[in-house]
Amino acid sequence: MALLFVFSALQVSGKTPYEFSVYAGGGYACFLYRLPNAEVPVPRSNDLYYPAISGVSSSGSAGELGVGFTGFITPQIGLHVGLGLGLHNVGTNVDSLKIYKDDVLDDITGYHGDWYTTLFDYRETHRTFSLSIPFMIQFQTMQNQSGWNRRNDAKQGFYAMAGVKLNILLNNTYESKMASIYNLEHVLDLDNWADTQEFIGLGKHKGKSSKGDFGYVQALLAIEAGMKWRVSDNMYLYTGAYLDYGLNDPGKNSKTPLDDYDYRFPKDMQLELLGFADRTNLLVIGIKLRLAFIKYFDQMSCPQF
Repeated sequence: MALLFVFSALQVSGKTPYEFSVYAGGGYACFLYRLPNAEVPVPRSNDLYYPAISGVSSSGSAGELGVGFTGFITPQIGLHVGLGLGLHNVGTNVDSLKIYKDDVLDDITGYHGDWYTTLFDYRETHRTFSLSIPFMIQFQTMQNQSGWNRRNDAKQGFYAMAGVKLNILLNNTYESKMASIYNLEHVLDLDNWADTQEFIGLGKHKGKSSKGDFGYVQALLAIEAGMKWRVSDNMYLYTGAYLDYGLNDPGKNSKTPLDDYDYRFPKDMQLELLGFADRTNLLVIGIKLRLAFIKYFDQMSCPQF
């Protein structure tokens, strides 16, 4: 459908060129988190609070390889569609996650208590292999091409592209783990603090790990800019930098909110992918090379330069 739209637009403009291209790129990737303004009370204090989430960092890598088609509506504006394969490998580390639950009824002891839980060194690793489909508008400075009058015969020029990219996740997995978990309880019925009764989940315990998959489609805002070099009569080389910004979180429905998860029995619990952030966006910054072969609807050849 996208190609039909591009061809229809080109037929209106007459002697317009179009490009077939192959491209490759890669660079740095990370997750941007919007954390909730959540606080939990400090144990043994009634008037002090600390952040529920601390020490969040993320880093990883991304790469893509594909083919593209660009049809020019005017000498400076074109429509670009493509089909490629993308890889993302991004990890996240959270120093500590703190959960507070008040007036919890313990089924074993029968007492009511306030629970203070801390997860230490929680980590996530996301790996995706996707089919990437970009829809972009390209702007370029004036360069000599058949059928168009040019003021000069420039061998290089500037270009910029903007649009959206759809990633259909063909293989999308995650791994999550934490180093340890600590439970402390204020027993309301006895007005006493407890953290040594391991049989009801109190104290410090070894961490857990889990694996799974998530989501199917990811939408991204795509921006690219750089230089366009004329290699020969009908060949151009694009060298540029690109930025992809995730507009949705494909793993959102696979994440368990912190408040909905029960950490009172660490030996029996199964760790899941945790939803500790209100919003998660993928960010990729990298470099891209694109080799383009130019053709013309009127079959004219590009003049020598």
